[in-house]
Amino acid sequence: MVDLRKLEALVAVVETGSFSRAAEKIHLTQPTISGHIKALEEYFGLRLFDRHTRSVHPTRAGKLLYEYAKKLLLLYRELEREMAYFKGEKVGKLDLGGSTIPGQYILPHLIADFRKAYPGISVFLKVGDTEDIIARVREGELELGMVGAREEDPELVLEPCCEDEIVLIGTPKNTPSRLSLEDLPGLPLIAREPGSGTWRTALKTLEEKGLSPQKLTLVAEMGSTEAVKQAVKAGLGLAFVSRRAVEEELARQEIQIVPLKGLRIRRYFFLVYPSRRTLSPPAQVFLNFFRKDRSPQKNKGV
Repeated sequence: MVDLRKLEALVAVVETGSFSRAAEKIHLTQPTISGHIKALEEYFGLRLFDRHTRSVHPTRAGKLLYEYAKKLLLLYRELEREMAYFKGEKVGKLDLGGSTIPGQYILPHLIADFRKAYPGISVFLKVGDTEDIIARVREGELELGMVGAREEDPELVLEPCCEDEIVLIGTPKNTPSRLSLEDLPGLPLIAREPGSGTWRTALKTLEEKGLSPQKLTLVAEMGSTEAVKQAVKAGLGLAFVSRRAVEEELARQEIQIVPLKGLRIRRYFFLVYPSRRTLSPPAQVFLNFFRKDRSPQKNKGV
């Protein structure tokens, strides 16, 4: 029989390209994943994956089943939310997303406090860049997210929740103590991937100050804040990062903030959730928990 757990395994294999990574993603063993795929292939009488030494790729039949499986899983999650909402229970599972800075430096502490107040609700946190988290909330894979940049979308609500500062960092030995915007184009700069809310906010602010991103000297692009910090410490260049992400390095004097004359980059993080779908009780409880005494004015230091 085709059950949702088997379909969930298929979706995970397609999206990760690996049986082992799929097992990690949905918290099953690799033999269980293999068994689910084998059962689906036997049920439909079709080969669903081409297996190679290091990766697996869906066949045309596998791609077709993947598209339907995603729709069925989304419908089932919506069914669970509606039934739980009807029952009004404060138990269950919450799939939560966070872009890099909220996902690493804000949400883990918040989740710990939330679990103390609501031990019956399990929270699963997915960390990605801002574009990835917004897309997953839009598609229904995640119920709530916290991201570092706003995106206009009638399907989503983006609610300001806490404040952040983006700073320019460099090494203490090889970096000027102060710069002007006119100096920036001549210096090596480390970028984040285009989906990064931190990078998008920094570029937008520079443009507003009259500095075109095309004039910047980019020496590398990194896919995470941690990679950016390591590159800066190695002397590769300067980088824009959230101040929250470098507090420990600043205390150890491994890096320094480089003030830019006439420029201070501040932003809000945003809670993102669907505008036209009913949140499950766990998601609504989490949203209310965060909002309680956490207005933007009160939450600047969170």
